[in-house]
Amino acid sequence: MKKIHFFLMVLFFSYSTVISQSDFTDKTQKPNDWGRKPSEKMYNNGAQEKSKIPDYLIEQYKNAKLNRDDSEKLRVGKEIQKYLEPSVPAPEGSYEPSTIISHINKPPFNPDWNPTDVTVYTGDVAYTSGFRQLDMKYGDDGWLYLAVNRRNVAGSTGAISIYRSSNGGLTWVLVTTATNSSAYFGNLSMIVDKRHATLDDSVRITVFYSRSGTTSFNDASIEVLSCRRNGTAAYALNFGSPPAGHKYEYPSACSDGRYYTTATYMHIIAREISNDGNTYYGLRHFLSTDWGLTYTNVLINTFNNDWYPSAAYCEKGTGNDSIYIAVERRISATVYEVRAIITCEWLTTNHFVYYITSAPADTKYEKPCINVQQQQASVPRRVMITCTKNNIARYHISTNGGSSWMVDGALGTNGLVDFTWCNSDSLTAGDGYAIACFVDQNGDSITVRRGNMTGSLGTALYKRNGYPSTGSLAPVCAIYKAGTTKYSAFAYAGLGPVNVYFNQEHLPTGITPISTVADKFELLQNYPNPFNPTTNIKYQIAKQSFVILKVYDIRGKEIVTIVSENQTPGMYSLNWDASQFQSGVYFYKLKTEDYTETKKMVLIK
Repeated sequence: MKKIHFFLMVLFFSYSTVISQSDFTDKTQKPNDWGRKPSEKMYNNGAQEKSKIPDYLIEQYKNAKLNRDDSEKLRVGKEIQKYLEPSVPAPEGSYEPSTIISHINKPPFNPDWNPTDVTVYTGDVAYTSGFRQLDMKYGDDGWLYLAVNRRNVAGSTGAISIYRSSNGGLTWVLVTTATNSSAYFGNLSMIVDKRHATLDDSVRITVFYSRSGTTSFNDASIEVLSCRRNGTAAYALNFGSPPAGHKYEYPSACSDGRYYTTATYMHIIAREISNDGNTYYGLRHFLSTDWGLTYTNVLINTFNNDWYPSAAYCEKGTGNDSIYIAVERRISATVYEVRAIITCEWLTTNHFVYYITSAPADTKYEKPCINVQQQQASVPRRVMITCTKNNIARYHISTNGGSSWMVDGALGTNGLVDFTWCNSDSLTAGDGYAIACFVDQNGDSITVRRGNMTGSLGTALYKRNGYPSTGSLAPVCAIYKAGTTKYSAFAYAGLGPVNVYFNQEHLPTGITPISTVADKFELLQNYPNPFNPTTNIKYQIAKQSFVILKVYDIRGKEIVTIVSENQTPGMYSLNWDASQFQSGVYFYKLKTEDYTETKKMVLIK
């Protein structure tokens, strides 16, 4: 048994193979239109639609944004919305509303503290409608959030659940679920934003997804599930009903919440096609200026056959900020390209196209994922798109908002890949602010890369999964921060697809309740001390409490939160791995409502 355990540990911690840095070998700084195909229909920029919005309102909106005036932005936004076409949900009685199930104060799901990945959700994962069945975000409150589209849930045909972790993925809590007994839920996309700059519990999680009464997703509309981070004030609202004979698919959402609190605007991009799939109508752009309660919309005719839209918000500070949409453009049956469609945040059919790749015959760039690093308008706008090229993982980067591109970067080795994912963090200090991942087709590994959007994305870490992963769904990744220190985090669906697993750099090996009897609060001295690089910390809790255990450096700067959760009375033990930190003196602090204690430990490498 010990031999098996050791083998699993070696397997799990095999971040071993450094992938050759052959990124962008002969295709760098290409102009935005270098890959345009003669057969692509050109959008006539000279015949743009005249905006229905009065110029004076656009000017007022621009000034509100430049001044970071939330209240003025909200006021002008409400006036502008009056000139836009409202979204009309299906008539009441024509569909069954989704039911909200609250899971407030339910215990966390079972974390696996063997040398394998943390289990977030146990059960079947949806897959019928396509690859985006998971989404993960790092919130401004320092918590991680994960949305999962579930299947085979008793009493329902559709079920989407939201999970949260307050301790870097150590443990996960089920927050809210939307279920429906007559509707199937399709692809999903999640936004996590704070409504108040200084109140962490003002965070709201908003998940957008397609829904239909059939497994073919005919007449699929768009629905939203929204709640606070503690599961309260939850609602499920079906807001986007398609024209007769049409359906929406692959919704992708973004917001400007990085820059605003109350005045946060949400954007949802969905592909609109006929129910038989033979006719593509364009990309439907939904806009909500009131946190997902009401919507306006417009159909953008992209004049080509575009698939799998992936949306990101780009702050330019001009009052005409842009929504970037990466698509898989099917030029012919044998040639697929990656294009970035840029449209105004205020609804318009007008758009611009960045022609990013240039595929020869029998070459298919597929299923793009886009991320725009969320920084102020004065900072060069960094854009990253990941995709597959004939089932090989690739990425493309622009450091100037799309004017030029570094294309065809090798995201990993030449193993076959179905799906990629990318994300970023707004903080460039300390570098490593861009992250991408992919899962091999055979499901035996996740590859994660984290670096900068200024060239090579950095060392590729070959990470063999604790469990076999599915090749039919995309993994998701995010950057987790402890202070200014960044870590790579990812989640994936297991083979089946069944269960959802999570892992992150610098995860502690686990919190183990070693006794349920405790008559006092106490923080014990770590052992061994000094240590290299792992040490054990024990503490006991005399009554049910919200427990916080943090580590600080010699200057008193917080470097990591190890525990942040409700715990029952008892003695607890955990191992802390400090391999990411330098030698020196550190302090660990235990805090509850009734008790605070700090002790010193020494790391010697």
